[in-house]
Amino acid sequence: MLRSTEPNPFAILEDADAIARATSAWETAWSYVEQGVPPDDRERQSQRMKFVIASVALGTQDTREMANKAIQRFLAEARTRHP
Repeated sequence: MLRSTEPNPFAILEDADAIARATSAWETAWSYVEQGVPPDDRERQSQRMKFVIASVALGTQDTREMANKAIQRFLAEARTRHP
Protein backbone atom coordinates (compact mmCIF):
# COMPACT_ATOMS: atom_id res chain seq x y z
CA MET A 1 0.00 0.00 0.00
CA LEU A 2 1.32 3.43 -0.92
CA ARG A 3 1.53 6.05 1.74
CA SER A 4 0.45 9.53 0.88
CA THR A 5 2.06 12.71 2.12
CA GLU A 6 -1.16 14.60 1.44
CA PRO A 7 -3.06 15.92 4.46
CA ASN A 8 -5.89 13.72 5.65
CA PRO A 9 -9.09 15.59 4.72
CA PHE A 10 -11.02 13.78 7.44
CA ALA A 11 -8.65 14.76 10.26
CA ILE A 12 -10.49 18.05 10.74
CA LEU A 13 -13.57 16.08 11.78
CA GLU A 14 -11.70 14.79 14.82
CA ASP A 15 -10.05 18.05 15.85
CA ALA A 16 -12.26 20.50 17.77
CA ASP A 17 -9.71 23.32 17.34
CA ALA A 18 -9.55 22.78 13.58
CA ILE A 19 -13.34 22.83 13.39
CA ALA A 20 -13.42 26.08 15.37
CA ARG A 21 -10.83 27.66 13.05
CA ALA A 22 -12.73 26.56 9.96
CA THR A 23 -16.02 27.82 11.38
CA SER A 24 -14.47 31.19 12.19
CA ALA A 25 -12.94 31.41 8.71
CA TRP A 26 -16.29 30.49 7.14
CA GLU A 27 -18.08 33.23 9.12
CA THR A 28 -15.51 35.80 8.00
CA ALA A 29 -15.49 34.71 4.37
CA TRP A 30 -19.26 34.33 4.09
CA SER A 31 -19.93 37.74 5.62
CA TYR A 32 -17.64 39.22 2.97
CA VAL A 33 -19.38 37.63 -0.03
CA GLU A 34 -22.95 37.16 1.22
CA GLN A 35 -24.32 40.50 0.01
CA GLY A 36 -23.22 39.73 -3.54
CA VAL A 37 -25.21 36.49 -3.60
CA PRO A 38 -28.85 36.62 -4.71
CA PRO A 39 -31.15 35.99 -1.71
CA ASP A 40 -32.77 32.94 -3.28
CA ASP A 41 -29.33 31.32 -3.80
CA ARG A 42 -27.72 32.11 -0.44
CA GLU A 43 -28.32 28.72 1.20
CA ARG A 44 -26.69 26.84 -1.67
CA GLN A 45 -23.82 29.28 -1.95
CA SER A 46 -23.31 29.19 1.82
CA GLN A 47 -22.88 25.42 1.56
CA ARG A 48 -20.47 25.89 -1.34
CA MET A 49 -18.40 28.27 0.78
CA LYS A 50 -18.24 25.61 3.51
CA PHE A 51 -16.76 23.16 1.03
CA VAL A 52 -14.26 25.77 -0.14
CA ILE A 53 -13.25 26.42 3.48
CA ALA A 54 -12.84 22.71 4.13
CA SER A 55 -10.59 22.43 1.11
CA VAL A 56 -8.51 25.48 2.03
CA ALA A 57 -8.26 24.32 5.66
CA LEU A 58 -6.06 21.44 4.54
CA GLY A 59 -3.32 23.90 3.62
CA THR A 60 -3.25 26.33 6.55
CA GLN A 61 -4.02 26.69 10.23
CA ASP A 62 -4.30 30.48 10.10
CA THR A 63 -7.94 31.58 10.19
CA ARG A 64 -7.37 34.86 8.35
CA GLU A 65 -5.37 33.19 5.59
CA MET A 66 -8.03 30.49 5.33
CA ALA A 67 -10.79 33.08 4.94
CA ASN A 68 -8.81 35.15 2.41
CA LYS A 69 -7.97 32.13 0.25
CA ALA A 70 -11.56 30.89 0.44
CA ILE A 71 -12.92 34.29 -0.65
CA GLN A 72 -10.52 34.42 -3.59
CA ARG A 73 -11.37 30.89 -4.68
CA PHE A 74 -15.13 31.37 -4.19
CA LEU A 75 -15.16 34.55 -6.27
CA ALA A 76 -12.89 33.07 -8.95
CA GLU A 77 -15.14 30.02 -9.29
CA ALA A 78 -18.21 32.27 -9.49
CA ARG A 79 -16.62 34.24 -12.34
CA THR A 80 -15.88 31.07 -14.31
CA ARG A 81 -19.44 29.85 -13.87
CA HIS A 82 -21.05 33.11 -15.00
CA PRO A 83 -18.85 34.81 -17.62
